[in-house]
Amino acid sequence: MIKNLYINLVLVFLCLYTFLVGIKGLSTAIEGLSSPDQIFPGDQVQLKKIKVADEVIKKAWVEALEEPNENGNFKYLFRKTNDTNQSVDEIYGTGNIKDKKKVASKWFIDATSSGFICLFIGIFATVIFQSSSTTTSLIVAMAGGGLINIASAVPMVMGANIGTTVTNTLISIGHIAKGQEFRRAFAAATVHDFFNLLAVIIFFPLEMIFGIFKTLSTKLAYQFWNENNIDVEFQSPIKAAVKWGLNQFKDIVHLISENDWILLAASGMLTLLMLFSIVKLLKNMVLEKVEAFFDKYIFKTAIRAMSFGVLLTIMVQSSSITTSTVVPLAGAGVLTLRQIFPFTLGANIGTTVTALLAAMVLNPIAMIVAFSHLIFNIMGIVVIYPIKILRDIPIKLATKLADLSAENKSIPLLYLLVVFVLIPFFIILIGG
Repeated sequence: MIKNLYINLVLVFLCLYTFLVGIKGLSTAIEGLSSPDQIFPGDQVQLKKIKVADEVIKKAWVEALEEPNENGNFKYLFRKTNDTNQSVDEIYGTGNIKDKKKVASKWFIDATSSGFICLFIGIFATVIFQSSSTTTSLIVAMAGGGLINIASAVPMVMGANIGTTVTNTLISIGHIAKGQEFRRAFAAATVHDFFNLLAVIIFFPLEMIFGIFKTLSTKLAYQFWNENNIDVEFQSPIKAAVKWGLNQFKDIVHLISENDWILLAASGMLTLLMLFSIVKLLKNMVLEKVEAFFDKYIFKTAIRAMSFGVLLTIMVQSSSITTSTVVPLAGAGVLTLRQIFPFTLGANIGTTVTALLAAMVLNPIAMIVAFSHLIFNIMGIVVIYPIKILRDIPIKLATKLADLSAENKSIPLLYLLVVFVLIPFFIILIGG
C-alpha cells in the first residue's frame, strides 16, 4: 500500500509538471497572439540589451521614434533614472527588430496615467502570463527604466495579486463533474481571490489618497539600495524545467502547424487532460495517510502553514504554482479550507522575492516598486487575518460561491471569464 502511495505521488507531480507546461503553452500562445508584430512611433519596445556609454543594459525598455526600415533598424529614445538626483536622462540610439522581446503599444502607456486603469492592467497582464512573479518583475523593469512612474506601478502590483489567482480556479475546474469535491476545490481556489480582492478594496483607495505604500517603500528602498549589488539573476529550476518541457511540446505541435492558435488549442487540451488526471490519481491515494502527514508536519497551525507557503513560493518563484498544488488536495478532502487559507497568504509574501531580486540589479526606483509589493502583501495579512470579522469574509464568500457553482456549473466559467478577462479588458480598452 505504501508503495502504491509513493507511485501515485510521483504520478501526481508528473501530471502537475505537465499541467504547468500546458499553462506555459497557453501563456506563450496568448502572448504571441496579443503582442504587436509591428512597431510604430511612440511604442515602447523591450530590447534584449543596449549599450549606454560603457554600460550594457539588459532587457531595456526604449521608445521607438520611427518605424523599422527594410533592415529592421529603428531609432529609439532610452530613459534612464539618475540615481543621484532622481532626474531622467534621455539617451538616443539605434536598435533592430530582431532584438525585440516585447512591445507595449502607445495606447498602453497612455493608459498608465490612471492608477485605476493600472490596477486592471496588473490583473490582465498576470492572467496572460499566469504568474504574478513575471508580471511584477516586468513592472519593476519598466519602472526602473523610467517607462512608468511609481504611482502607476504600485496599483499594477496590486492587480497582479488578483490576477495570479486565476490558475487556482482553473485547477479546481478539474473537479467540476463531482459535486462535493468540486465544492471543496472551488472554495479553496477562490478564497485566495477574495482575500486579494478584499486587500485591494481596503488599501487601493488609501494608496491613491495618501500614497502610503509609495512613502514606506521609498524609505525602505534607500536603506537597502547598494550600487555595488551583484548583477546576478536567480533562475528557478522549476521555471527552467517547465521552459524545457514547453520547448519539447512546441516542437511536437509545430510538426502540425506553427500557428499560435494551434499552440493555444493544444495547450488547452493538455492542461485539461492533466487536471482530470491529477483528480483521478488523488482518488487512488491512501488519503488517510497523506492527511495525517499534512496535519502533523505542515498545516498543524496557521503560522506553520503560512511559513511553508512563503518558503515553497520562494523556491519555485510562483505563487500560482504553490497555491495550485493544494487545490486538488482540498477537492480530495485531504485539506480543509481553513488550513489552506493561511498557506495561500504565505504564498503572497513569497512571490514578492522575484521582483526584489530583479530590482537589486536596477536602481532605487525599481526597489521602491518591489518593496511596495512586499509591504502590500504583509499589510494585507497584518490588517485582515488577525481580525476575525475580516478574516471570515474571504472564507464565507468563497464557500457561498462554491455552493452556487456546485448547483450551477456555468457560474465558475462565467466567474473566470467576467472577473479575470472581460472586466479588466474593457476597462483597459476604455481607459486606453
